[in-house]
Amino acid sequence: MHSNQAFQLFVFGAGASHASGNTPLGKDLVWDWYADCSTFPLIGSNGKPVTAAVEEDNKEFEDFGKFLRFAQERYPALSNVYEQWQKAIREGEHLILNIAKPYCIDEIMEGLAQEQQAIQHVKLIRKIAATHIIGTSDIHTNNFYQKFTKSLGNKSREEIAIISFNFDCLLRDDLEDKIYFDHIIEFEQIDSGRCFYQPGRGIPLLKLHGSLDWRYEPSAETLTLLPAEWHKTYGGEPFVFLPHEIKHKKIGKLWNAAALLINKADKITFVGYSLPDYDKDVQTLFGNNIRGGTEIVIVDSSPAVIERYKTLFPNARVQGIECDLKTRVESVLC
Repeated sequence: MHSNQAFQLFVFGAGASHASGNTPLGKDLVWDWYADCSTFPLIGSNGKPVTAAVEEDNKEFEDFGKFLRFAQERYPALSNVYEQWQKAIREGEHLILNIAKPYCIDEIMEGLAQEQQAIQHVKLIRKIAATHIIGTSDIHTNNFYQKFTKSLGNKSREEIAIISFNFDCLLRDDLEDKIYFDHIIEFEQIDSGRCFYQPGRGIPLLKLHGSLDWRYEPSAETLTLLPAEWHKTYGGEPFVFLPHEIKHKKIGKLWNAAALLINKADKITFVGYSLPDYDKDVQTLFGNNIRGGTEIVIVDSSPAVIERYKTLFPNARVQGIECDLKTRVESVLC
């Protein structure tokens, strides 16, 4: 049974966080970590990076080197990516790898998901992805999410909910205007820095790939809500997952809760999410739960993405808004 009050669901993909805080898009995730986060080695009097600076970069981005070696061993077309990176460090050059679509992280993860012995590679990629997003998230340019959150001021959890496939922390509570989010996930501990968080209060925000301010302790199987993005000083590990990974039971419950919200929604607005063909889990989640006649709005810069939604959901009323989120925030406001 559905009430007479219309229920609206927002769905945020990487394009939303990229527009708000310059986080990497899916095609750039992990591959651009060094280019985005390195300060580049100190140049000596001979015009070359000094040896100590080169060694420091190699140490700081050791995991990136491991990933590049794995990639070139696995994919013949990438046979010299590690050498390209090393050359960029030695010469003090900007690293431009121009990675083709078949080697983007989502595609790599899809292949690794079929291999039982790939767990260490998956952990490495997940670790780099989290570090890359932490290193690029810019709260000072967080215009899109800030304005969106402000627009929720007069909304209740009976009217609206949010699903996010991003694990950055750019979409956050607005303490000044007392706008809070409820993650609909059970935390065994809540850090004192998040003392304002109360389960069951605020707008539901379901982060289906986890979040960088959720710390997981594998030995104790406890989940803690942190005051800020995870850092090694917090201990444990960030509770985040990439597409195609086997879901933790807590994340599984979150996906079940998302299915109920999708089925409840009268209107669903997808923002910066391309709903790619390889992401079968997400296509199934929405395909099995969207009711016939549901209004679907696609906010994206690509007309091809809008057409894809029309094909995937022929029984829904699909409307496309082609725009740049950095300049057209009002297209998404409640």
